[in-house]
Amino acid sequence: MPFVKPQGKLDHFFLLSQDLFCCIDFAGTLLNANPMFETLLGYAAGELVGKSCGTVVEPSDIAVIEEALARLQSHEKVTPFDVRALTKSGNVLWLEVTATVGDQVIYVIARDISRRKTIEKQLTRNQRLFQIVGETALIGGWYVDMSERLPIWSNEVCRLHGVPEGFQPTIEEAIGFYEPSSQPRIRQVFEACCEQGLSFDEELEIITRQKQRRWVRVIGKAMRDELGRIIQVQGSTQDVTERKATERQLTLLERSVESSTNGVVIVDAQQHDLPIVYVNAAFERITGYSRDAALGQNCRFLQGEGTDPTTLKKLRKGIHAQQEVHVVIRNHRRNGMPFWNDLYISPVRDTAGIVTHFVGVQNDITTQREYQAQLRHNASHDALTGLPNRLLLDQRLAKGCLLAKRYHRYIAVLFVDLDDFKPINDTLGHEVGDHILIEVAKRLEEELRPWDTVARFGGDEFIVLLPDLAYEKDVMQVVERLLACLSAPYWYRGSELRITASMGIATNDGTISDPRQLIQQADLAMYKAKRQGRNTYQWYTDELNRKVVERVNLRHALQHAIEQSQFELHYQPQIHGPSSRVTGVEALIRWYHPERGNIPPGQFISLAEDTGQIMPISEWILERACFDAVKLNANATTPVTMAVNISPMQFQRPGFLASIQQVLEKSGLAPELLELELTEGVLMDSTEHAIQTLKDLGSLGVHIALDDFGTGFSSLSYLKRLPINKLKIDRSFIRDVVNDSRDAAIVDGVVTMAAKLGLEVLIEGVETAEQYAYLNARHSTHFQGFYFARPMPLSAISTYLQESQHPHNDSEPHPT
Repeated sequence: MPFVKPQGKLDHFFLLSQDLFCCIDFAGTLLNANPMFETLLGYAAGELVGKSCGTVVEPSDIAVIEEALARLQSHEKVTPFDVRALTKSGNVLWLEVTATVGDQVIYVIARDISRRKTIEKQLTRNQRLFQIVGETALIGGWYVDMSERLPIWSNEVCRLHGVPEGFQPTIEEAIGFYEPSSQPRIRQVFEACCEQGLSFDEELEIITRQKQRRWVRVIGKAMRDELGRIIQVQGSTQDVTERKATERQLTLLERSVESSTNGVVIVDAQQHDLPIVYVNAAFERITGYSRDAALGQNCRFLQGEGTDPTTLKKLRKGIHAQQEVHVVIRNHRRNGMPFWNDLYISPVRDTAGIVTHFVGVQNDITTQREYQAQLRHNASHDALTGLPNRLLLDQRLAKGCLLAKRYHRYIAVLFVDLDDFKPINDTLGHEVGDHILIEVAKRLEEELRPWDTVARFGGDEFIVLLPDLAYEKDVMQVVERLLACLSAPYWYRGSELRITASMGIATNDGTISDPRQLIQQADLAMYKAKRQGRNTYQWYTDELNRKVVERVNLRHALQHAIEQSQFELHYQPQIHGPSSRVTGVEALIRWYHPERGNIPPGQFISLAEDTGQIMPISEWILERACFDAVKLNANATTPVTMAVNISPMQFQRPGFLASIQQVLEKSGLAPELLELELTEGVLMDSTEHAIQTLKDLGSLGVHIALDDFGTGFSSLSYLKRLPINKLKIDRSFIRDVVNDSRDAAIVDGVVTMAAKLGLEVLIEGVETAEQYAYLNARHSTHFQGFYFARPMPLSAISTYLQESQHPHNDSEPHPT
């Protein structure tokens, strides 16, 4: 195609345009080009006209040109595109090409965008570097164009704030991430940077979208244009949470060391003679030397002539071996006064393992040393009396046994327990009690040999250890002296006090395997002395041990009996003499052990009262008896009273009255058919409370019988005040009542007194026809005993009651 010249108005634009302007045909052949084409590419128009436009195009971009020509031939619109052109000198220019179709011609306008491409390339490079910095150094970048006032965050800044990549906040939203107390500060420095160009570098706390707190270092700097106007604020944000925590830790450690009560000294291990490079305030206080006076010196300036050479050798050996070392060394203060220094020295190593410093921690233990002897004494002696305690006693006991065995001698242990000491403490006060304990300790020590031992075992218990006895009987001389001296009067502020002691004695020839068993044996013997009337002594025997073991075993068996319901109730009838009718039954507990057979109540009731096991037993008896009473009365033609023994512990427990009400309601038994039997001792303790409880029981309709009357020590003045219904004369007065006029007189007197007081009487323990005939002839009352029937199970007593409703002789009860 020949050279095409521009026509008309296009001619002026073609010649003066600052952009490349050319015409090509649909095959891509260059038809003409404007002067700027020649200027930028360095070709004369004649060199290119008639040639393919690909001549000046970077080969790798020719495919872009071909695609554009194909679309133009198909009359499709082609959007501007970028290609690289080659100048005559071989340089590369980036051109933005716009092509339109004319009359069989394609008009091409190409703008030189090489500078823009360079800037874009640099921008892309910078963005990549920006991303690398964020990903590797964890430093995020941001900027705010003043024209838009919208922060642009890098991915790292987004991550720090817990938001998705590409998140673009407003300035207020960005400030809102800061902890409330930090927001005024970041707003102030940011505005100052925007308005005045003041750079800032702050460390503030932010709160992420996930409510996590982080410390960040935020740096901002203003960017200006060629006229000096602030066009942008740009900066970085870095997570410094870990560093902040480390700084706080270091600050805490520094303050801790400074505020420590222990002296701290640091020496330089890499300098000759290990000079001091740091001491804390406690070092100054302990030694009296100021920091300035100590720095640069070797720690030996604290030592003196009296320093133990062995300690110094150990100290130097540890330092030379670069190991930890602990010594107690005698140092001197600045005023010359010695003090005991509890010193720990540890090496400090760098990352390569080289010892760079030694840290010494010192503690002034002078006062502690002064008290050590006292502490050792207190650890082995009683604080009140000054006597050896259990720890020292065990040591001397073991030593005494060893000596006895070696030299064929005897050792004796006396367990001394003061009689009725608790009332003195409770009534006169602990000050008086302590005075007596101290006096007892003195008296015991005065009566013993220098090599004997008196120890306070606890409370008002003392142990006397007598080693090196030629004969076992030699101990009696000591025991008699001790009992005599302890029973002598005690004086406190002019008042005379009396107290005695019970003693248990255990001896051995030293062959005992466990020396502490002697204390246990003497303890058992002491309790036997208590039961023998106190102010006396008892020897330990194997029989005593057997009884104690039996008591312990019985207690365990009793607990199993409670848990496994091994008990049952038997019932003994109570007879009304004049009518021979059964008016009541007494519930009596029976225990059948699976292996030991029947165990009489006398063997376990007292034990149950001592251990507290009587409570569940008593509750079970009461409930079972009430339910059985309902069954018995269901088939009886006349009412039958159920008599139940109440233990002292049960009667005195809070809630006793409520428990009676509850069991009556639960069983459905009429209150007047329940008779509670109590002993005199129950009523003599807390008399007013007991009387009120009895009145409350009477209000319920429950009957009260005073059991074992005449065997106690109760005053008759109480009897007239007690709201009871019946007296039970104890069997001890019935055994010889026929032949013993005194027993007969007592029975006559009680029956007569009861009648005057309006009380019923029941005589128990009637075992023979002669006893019954004698008593029934003289007294119109109630009887109970083996003569009529032995205690029997529920089924048997039911049969007995049915038969008693039709007696063989209306004037005589039917004995079984």
